[in-house]
Amino acid sequence: MRQDRLGLILAVYLTGLLIGGLYVGMVSPARTVVQADFGIDGATGIWMINIYTLFYAALIPVIGKIADRRGRKNVFTICMGVFCAGSILCGVSQQVGGFGLLLVGRVVQAAGAGGIIPVANAEIGTTFPKEKRGMALGIAAVVVGVSNVFGAVAGSAIVDAFGMANWPVMFYLCVPFCLAVIAAAHFLLPASATASDRPPMDMAGSVLFVLFVLLMLLGVKGLDFTALAASLADAGTWVPLVLALAMLPLFRLAERRAVDPVFHLEYLHNRPIVITMAVSFFIGCFVISLVLVPELAEQMLGLPVGTGGYYVLAIGLTSFVATPVAGKVIDKVGPKPVILLGFSISIIGLLFLALVAMAAPSPITLAAGLAIVGLGMGMAMGAPTNYMILENTGPEESTSAIATITLIRQIGTTLAPAIFIALIATAPGSDGYRNMLLGVAAFNCCALVLMLFYHSPRADRR
Repeated sequence: MRQDRLGLILAVYLTGLLIGGLYVGMVSPARTVVQADFGIDGATGIWMINIYTLFYAALIPVIGKIADRRGRKNVFTICMGVFCAGSILCGVSQQVGGFGLLLVGRVVQAAGAGGIIPVANAEIGTTFPKEKRGMALGIAAVVVGVSNVFGAVAGSAIVDAFGMANWPVMFYLCVPFCLAVIAAAHFLLPASATASDRPPMDMAGSVLFVLFVLLMLLGVKGLDFTALAASLADAGTWVPLVLALAMLPLFRLAERRAVDPVFHLEYLHNRPIVITMAVSFFIGCFVISLVLVPELAEQMLGLPVGTGGYYVLAIGLTSFVATPVAGKVIDKVGPKPVILLGFSISIIGLLFLALVAMAAPSPITLAAGLAIVGLGMGMAMGAPTNYMILENTGPEESTSAIATITLIRQIGTTLAPAIFIALIATAPGSDGYRNMLLGVAAFNCCALVLMLFYHSPRADRR
């Protein structure tokens, strides 16, 4: 395929990734504004964020499977339309439907995003030649990472620019971009091959899997590691967790009977894939620790509450540079050396923050430590694990495979904040944040050790 054609394909998918990624965090800074507009309390209002993350995670594997069966171009285009429709529903909820319609809109948005991100990564990973696959996946990882980090910044800027009463503009702004991507996808993206003789969709397994993920994540969100016994005794935590566990035998039975299962149980018997899943979980834990950087900065430097967010830029800038470079190196040496180096650098940065910057706090030491962490994060996140799962699965299941590790990463991002907050609570002041940094470093050490046992199939072809 011609280079200019590849560039256009990449541009279409990257724009979709940018739109989907921005709306992960864009709603967070506007939550209190929306709550006040609808006259609801914080316990209710938080569901405009929770419901998106729950359904996004639950629907990713199913939509990925549909994409492998019906063609990635078709599913990507439809998901962009679904995301656009969800955004419109969120916007009009201020005038009609109220908070209930806003939640419906967020679920529809999540369904669209659940297809955009894994489909785009799978298509980029399979369309580009192998000698350029890592670089392309690295660029995609940059877009996702940057959009997730700066989503909250964009949300704040939009509310400030248009006024608090006009928060629906935050949702309407994506509509013309979604329509432009849909048109570009129709004309520019290559049609994906579909097999007319494929067996029926695994409907029973799909329904059970969605319910299992929803219940599991709902229970995990209720965990409080500062009072673990009390949180486990709460019906809002243990009931969904017990129901999720009860579904596992039913799901396993459904998948064993399915001709084309939504989740390949044989993945669990494939060591490279299991390692890729586990590492993806720890990457999710690592990436979500970014949300605590503003608090860390405010505690270390005695800054006013709400002003520490600018230090996230130190991580964002170095990871922005490192990620595409890491992708290019993957094309030459494979993912294992790159991800090992990334985790090693990030551990050094985290230990620097915990042991040096905490002992001599200053804007320079804090920014330096965060920059080192960002360099390691940029090398470890996204591209290596996507590359790893693609080299261990066939092209006919690439989207559902990437969707699987995306789900695992999302589980990490759901569980880890409660652990990190518990570590902060173990000691007063800066000591608590030091424990949190050491905890993030420990998670990265676990991922690094796991990667030592990873064996790349490309090594067998040398």
